Amino acid sequence: MRRSVALFLFATALLGACSRGPAPLAVVANAPGTFDVGEPQRLLVGLVDSETAAFLASPDLETSGVLVAPDSTEREVSTEFLWTVPDRVGIYLIRDTFDQEGTWWVKLRPQGMTESMQASFIVGSEDPMPGIGDPAVSIETRTTEEHQLSEISSDPDPDPSFYELSLDQALTNGRPTVVVFASPAFCTSQTCGPMLDQVEAVADQHPDANYLHVEIYENLDAETFEDLRISEAVSAWGLPSEPWVFVMDGQGRVSSRFEGALGEGEIEEALAAVGA
Repeated sequence: MRRSVALFLFATALLGACSRGPAPLAVVANAPGTFDVGEPQRLLVGLVDSETAAFLASPDLETSGVLVAPDSTEREVSTEFLWTVPDRVGIYLIRDTFDQEGTWWVKLRPQGMTESMQASFIVGSEDPMPGIGDPAVSIETRTTEEHQLSEISSDPDPDPSFYELSLDQALTNGRPTVVVFASPAFCTSQTCGPMLDQVEAVADQHPDANYLHVEIYENLDAETFEDLRISEAVSAWGLPSEPWVFVMDGQGRVSSRFEGALGEGEIEEALAAVGA
């Protein structure tokens, strides 16, 4: 499993701090291999002080972005701020559709600050996970019918209803489905808990959907982090990082997917799009 979002940001920031350059760093927080040509994408970009490694993104810091395509054409794009760890760590979200395969670059232009150094990311022809419009991977996941909650969830305050259905059952009962792949107790980025909390917070207002939490690891009683084993469902879905949220329509096709963090209202919009 690839290091998670915040740890990746922090490590990259420390490397950048050695440069002592005046410009802040733009740091892509998405896992490699998750961008496709021609599909709407969510690009997560951190803004980090190159000397102190401090996270600079803030709801009060207006920032635009610049995307540089493989053919060197540039375009300015808008950004949205969102919290990855509430009131502690934030990031900028760029929504775009990439029209070329290859190496892209992104940089940020925070108001009143020097333009950031640019960061690269790869856009390919396919990624390992189900994309928008693809059928979701139907696989059996553990439920409270056969397991104690503590065996299948590391959430310190789990919602029992998120563990009543197996994923294969949810995808075939004709209702929209929301699945959260996250491990609150073992997520070094600290973003798994907040994403799960956001989905739990809207579930009561959208009761016409199935809601599931699937742990990243299958042996939550492991003595060390190194002993943790990736769950069969995470492998089957091809997830290169965590956390992820997928929203499926009533026919079991992926309607929306979210990596790393959810912006305000994003999950509600996704549920509305599938009639839930």
